[in-house]
Amino acid sequence: MKRSISPDFKAGLLLFLLLASLYFATASGITSSNDGSHYALMRSMVENGRFTLSPFDNYAEGNDIALVGDQLYSDRPPGNALAAAIFYIAAAPLPAARTPLPSRHDAGNPRLLYVLLLPVLAGAGTAVLLFTLLRDQQIACPAAFMTALFFGLGTAHWKYSSVLFSHALSSFLIMLAVVLALRRLRVSPAREWAAYGLLGGTLGFSVLVEYSNGLLVLILTLFLVWHSRPWRWDQLRTRLLPFALAGALSAAFLAFYNYSNFGSPFTLSYSYAINYPWAGDFRETFSTPWLQGLKAMIYFGESGGWCGGTCYNQGFLLLSPILLAALPGLVRFWQRDRAAFLLVNGLFLTYLLLFARHHTAHGFTGDGRYLVPFLGLLAVSLGYTLDSLRRLRGGWAWGGWTAVGALFAISWRNMFIHIGTSYNYQLDLTQLDPLVAHPQNYLYLARAIFPNSGNLPVFWLLCGLLLLILLVFPRLISSRR
Repeated sequence: MKRSISPDFKAGLLLFLLLASLYFATASGITSSNDGSHYALMRSMVENGRFTLSPFDNYAEGNDIALVGDQLYSDRPPGNALAAAIFYIAAAPLPAARTPLPSRHDAGNPRLLYVLLLPVLAGAGTAVLLFTLLRDQQIACPAAFMTALFFGLGTAHWKYSSVLFSHALSSFLIMLAVVLALRRLRVSPAREWAAYGLLGGTLGFSVLVEYSNGLLVLILTLFLVWHSRPWRWDQLRTRLLPFALAGALSAAFLAFYNYSNFGSPFTLSYSYAINYPWAGDFRETFSTPWLQGLKAMIYFGESGGWCGGTCYNQGFLLLSPILLAALPGLVRFWQRDRAAFLLVNGLFLTYLLLFARHHTAHGFTGDGRYLVPFLGLLAVSLGYTLDSLRRLRGGWAWGGWTAVGALFAISWRNMFIHIGTSYNYQLDLTQLDPLVAHPQNYLYLARAIFPNSGNLPVFWLLCGLLLLILLVFPRLISSRR
């Protein structure tokens, strides 16, 4: 019997291709010391088989480094570099870029183009997982699709899905863990081993990507334990054992990495960060008064550190006012699924409160980037709002959609300019012609924000080959059976 492709699969695929293409076109190579530090660690692991950064330490620009004796290490968690190494190795036989990347470092390396697929695919994958979570919550397909699109284009998720910071991969792992945890409540006993093993592996690796995700592991573990009542001994074999074993793989690697480089399984790279001495002390790292920090994270305010003067942060509601539309959806979310509501919004609130206390909540990028991996959780309530708007008629519907459209337009405009004025982007609004709609203005803006657009044919070819494999291979297997 011929198997048809579900509408949700088609919508998810379209969403993925749209966002991944945009993120790929936005990429400009290595943009700063942060992604440079990840990239240096990756190059050293692949080419030298060690964790010290030499001879690639210049990619970290003397900033995001840890010094132990006379050896330089990355002060970033190692998970992002580990994942990037897979792309770097796989890129060996692939063709060089059609147009050069304006990268700050290693611009002549043909594999760099493919390493940037990591944040691109993780960022687009996060949006697809958000779409999946909303469909699991019985949000209509058009509302779920629009929510994921608004999230993908109207928040700082766009920016960090185009650079080799750790936030895109962290976003993907967080959203995947939440989807798996909620689906686990409905999984059949025959699939419990695989489901719990995948969830444990996802959570474990998320800590390798960003140390702060250790709190995510604790919260989701408590959530699963609570919803496993009544507790039985056989659950140790089918649930706890695969969950713990899969998570222990990442824990073991992190212990080995810490011991090899910093002398103890429990000593993190931040303890030796030469430019951020406070980063190795929890009380110093999270020392900002809550009211001051919340004002900066949500709206606008000062934060610690030195940015050539006072450091300011643009809060997530100021940068992405489309997220204001999530607030009405909270009520309906609570009414429909209280367990999911408490998990999703509890996680977001926990990390908002945590990062509001951070000494440098601005992340030296002015966009509160530490919270970016959790913005997708707030977007779930946005999906409920859009789904409710679909049910309205008359003036209320027109008014609601007009307000949402205006909020998204402002958010998209903010992200466009924010990316263009970020590290390694050259947007200069003074270069625009006074004639606003002059064709040269459109060309200039496109080149400034999408410096990698000339390589999109390469990306589409890879996507086509991958899609062909995904669609044809299962059918070949089933036909032989």
